[in-house]
Parts: sequence; C-alpha cells; structure tokens
Amino acid sequence: MALSDIFKKKKEGARFERNLKEKEEVKKESAKEPAPSKEEKKPKSAVKKSAFSSAVLIAPHVTEKATALGGQAAYIFKVRKKANKPMVTRAIKEAYGIYPRKVAIVNSPTKRRFVRGKRGVKSGFKKAIVYLKKGDKIEV
Repeated sequence: MALSDIFKKKKEGARFERNLKEKEEVKKESAKEPAPSKEEKKPKSAVKKSAFSSAVLIAPHVTEKATALGGQAAYIFKVRKKANKPMVTRAIKEAYGIYPRKVAIVNSPTKRRFVRGKRGVKSGFKKAIVYLKKGDKIEV
C-alpha cells in the first residue's frame, strides 16, 4: 500500500508540472499577439441587462411553438415564479428598450414522471408571452 501511494503522488506531481508548463506556453503565445485596440473591439449587443430585468427574466423559452409565434411579434420568456405582468413589462422595457403591447402569463405545473422504474417530478415553471407592436423585434 505504501509503495503504491508513493507512485501515485509522483504521477500527480508530474501531471501538475505538465499543466503548469502548458499554461506558461499559452501565456507566451498570447503575449506575442497584439491586443486589439478599443476601436476594433466588437460592439456590445443591444440587450442591456439591468439588475431588475435579470431578476425577473430567466431565459427565452425556445420551442417550435415559440418560434412560430415569433413571426407574429410574440416572444416567450421563462420568468421567476413570483413575477407578474407589470414586472415582466418593466423588465422587457429595461432589457430590450421596447414597450410590449400585451403580456400574458402561463403557469406550467409540476408533472409526475415514471422512467425506467423510478418515480420523479418534472419541475414546473412560469412563462410570459410578450406581444409587441408590428415592426418591433427582439433578437433572442
């Protein structure tokens, strides 16, 4: 047992040294390349995530039905459980700079599942369907 532990420690030490050498090589290569100037940097996206909007909106809900609604200027977002329509309206306005025409909220309940002999629960979530005026778009 003691001998095998000694050999294991040697292997781990060698692996650690190899990783350090690789990191140093990467640093040297990146130091050779000139840093991009401020003018060459990519512009930030139009999405401005404020603290409030990131607290309310979780993520866009991308499904076949959601993409079909996208053609009708309607977008679906997963939202926090305690979010309501005025909160979602304000979050969309802050994040995307667009005032929604209408907001509908759907609460998807938890569902019981039975897979491979094991019982489980598929967690529920709340989603908001945001309708915009014609011509307005949100890039998701």
